Amino acid sequence: MEEVASDSWEISPEHKAASPPAIFLEGALDKITAFSPWTSWEYEKPRVHGETILHSATVAYLLRDARLNGAWLYCGAHKGERGFGEERLINTRRSKRRRLNRAHLVSNSPGSNFFGNFVLDDFPLALLPGREETPIVLETKVYEHEAGYRQLLDLPRPQLVHRARVDELVVYTDFAQNASKRSRYDTLRKRMRAALDTADEKRTGLVYLKRGATGESRLVTNEPALEAHLEKRGFEIVEPARLSAEETSRRLLDARLIVSVEGSHLSHAIYSMAGDGTFLVLEPPDRFATPYKEFADCMDMRFAFLVGDPAERGFSVDLDDLDRLLDKLA
Repeated sequence: MEEVASDSWEISPEHKAASPPAIFLEGALDKITAFSPWTSWEYEKPRVHGETILHSATVAYLLRDARLNGAWLYCGAHKGERGFGEERLINTRRSKRRRLNRAHLVSNSPGSNFFGNFVLDDFPLALLPGREETPIVLETKVYEHEAGYRQLLDLPRPQLVHRARVDELVVYTDFAQNASKRSRYDTLRKRMRAALDTADEKRTGLVYLKRGATGESRLVTNEPALEAHLEKRGFEIVEPARLSAEETSRRLLDARLIVSVEGSHLSHAIYSMAGDGTFLVLEPPDRFATPYKEFADCMDMRFAFLVGDPAERGFSVDLDDLDRLLDKLA
């Protein structure tokens, strides 16, 4: 990207910040048998134990005479995946190739393929272009809650481009949790509250965010017992797969403690939960990952995790261990 860009400018500089240690029980790390395909212990260790993290800069690049085709961006010798779909030598779509003078690309491969990244990364990315600019996106997966969240967050859907030649295309690197990202998260959280009637009935602030059957399987084999146990402790069960974006957000609004299995569905909470809220993430022992620890650190929230026990077709949650961890968070 740096080699083919005609110009570039820094939107937010890189910086180092202390990452507070995650909250977990003694012996929890010994229960981990494998990591998510997208991470490693080398990456997780400083976030789990609390070390100084280098957060990369957010940078804009100006590409001249860029080509867009399906999920892919081409410019000179650069080829980058910025959407959803396989690369095709011949595009079988019948849409004509468009010609654009200037545009800002506000989609990325992770957000185009995974709902969690779409909400966590692509929504704040959409705030970078100025109001007079033309934002565009490439093909993405179809997300059931996209339209609802765009309305709540006042983020109209950018133009969808299948094939285009762009005289001047601005693209971004914006994956780090830096000061600019924090500011944009704050903006979206304020928009969420402005869109909802905060005079709704008072809730306990305790939520079990149910993953359901969405995404890759992370089955909690004793989930009925887990839900009953949490309900006795005052938790409300919220399952986004059965609710609209607005209904989900209302029920998560200002929640001070979110308990949930690790996964993309945690993004349902990031713009609605309390500013001083806590995540308690239930980790499959064979797929450990803490991507929402980065968001929690950025927003000065707390992050805890409980590693489950292996079980046939999934994992189970030790309810006594859960109580011990909940008591630590009280």
